[in-house]
Amino acid sequence: MKETCEFEKWLEQTEEKIKELPVEEKLEIIAEEIYSRYDARVWFSEISGKRWSYIAGWGGYDPTPVHQVLLSPRYGMTIEGDEIPEAEREALLSFIKKELST
Repeated sequence: MKETCEFEKWLEQTEEKIKELPVEEKLEIIAEEIYSRYDARVWFSEISGKRWSYIAGWGGYDPTPVHQVLLSPRYGMTIEGDEIPEAEREALLSFIKKELST
């Protein structure tokens, strides 16, 4: 229960930081916040057909599992590793999708 409250507070603080910023800046800050909280690298891409073109975030060279997540027809996210707990990952993805649609 305590972790859920901490996560929700962190999410609210992140939302406040990115308010009224352009999409690329929002995504860069989100990537930084995810790295500082989970030690997980993420990066965001703009999708054009089958091509995912980097626009923000941090990638790495570690041989960790990489997961691609479709956020919208236009944007995708790549996550290295499995450090983000499943329940928080779903809430985080919902938050990011909401931010991309505004």
